[in-house]
Amino acid sequence: MFKLIIYIFSVISFAQTPFDQFKTVDDKNSFKFYGEKYYYEIYWGYINVGSAMIEVQDVVDVSSGVYAYKIVTNARSSSFIDNFFKVRDINIAYLDTSFKRSYGYYKDINEGNYSYMEYTFFDYPNKRFYGKRIKNKKETVHEGELNNDVFDVLSSLYLYIGSTEDITEKKQIDIVSKKHRILDVENLGKGKVKTKAGSFKTYKLEPKVGEDGIFISKKGKSLYVYISEDDRIPVMLEAEISLGSVKAKLSESKKNH
Repeated sequence: MFKLIIYIFSVISFAQTPFDQFKTVDDKNSFKFYGEKYYYEIYWGYINVGSAMIEVQDVVDVSSGVYAYKIVTNARSSSFIDNFFKVRDINIAYLDTSFKRSYGYYKDINEGNYSYMEYTFFDYPNKRFYGKRIKNKKETVHEGELNNDVFDVLSSLYLYIGSTEDITEKKQIDIVSKKHRILDVENLGKGKVKTKAGSFKTYKLEPKVGEDGIFISKKGKSLYVYISEDDRIPVMLEAEISLGSVKAKLSESKKNH
C-alpha cells in the first residue's frame, strides 16, 4: 500500500561490502549535517500504517581528505499492519560532504513476502560501478561504466535538503541503481503543510524515474515531496494510490547545529 514512500526511507547477508573500508572520522561534529534526524508518521487517510526516520548517522573517510555523510533511513509498518503486510526496510547512502556525488548505497528490503538485499559501489578512480543483489537466496552481480559524478536515489533527495541547489526550476539528476537513470524533479509550486512538527511553507516537488519501486508513477499515480522553504526540511511525502493517497508526515526533527 505504501511501498512508494517506504522506499525513500528504503536472512542472508553480505559477508563484506566495499563500504567496510570507510572509517568513521573523529571530528564528525564539525560537519554541519551530522546528527540530523527526521521522524515521520505514515498515514492512509486517518489510519496510521507505519513510521519512518531519516538520519545522518555518521561521517566517514572515503579516502585521504575526502569525506561522506552516511545517511540512513528506516521504515516499518505499524503493529496492526504487521498482521497483514509487515514492512522492515533499511536504506543507506554515502553522500559526499560537498554534495557533489554519491559513493554508493546499500538496502535491506523486507515487505511482506518480498525481500532482498542490494548494494552498489561507485568506484570513481576506476570509472566503474559494481554491486550485488541477494533475492530468494540467489546472488546476482551488476556493473557498468562511470564517467561522471552520480547519485543514488536517497542521496538525490538529500540534495534538496542540505545543498544550495536551486529547487524552483525543473532539474535532472544522474542516478545509478544497478544501471544509469535520469531522475526528473519538477517544482509544482508553493503551498503550506501542517504536521505534528508545526506548520510549514513548502515547495511541492515531483520526482520521476522509472522502475523497481524507485519514484514510480504507475497508472497515472505520482509521488510528491514537500520541502520547507526556509530550512529545507522534508516535511511530507505523498504517494497517490488507487484509493486516495498515503502520506508520511514529519512528527519531529532534531539537529546538532
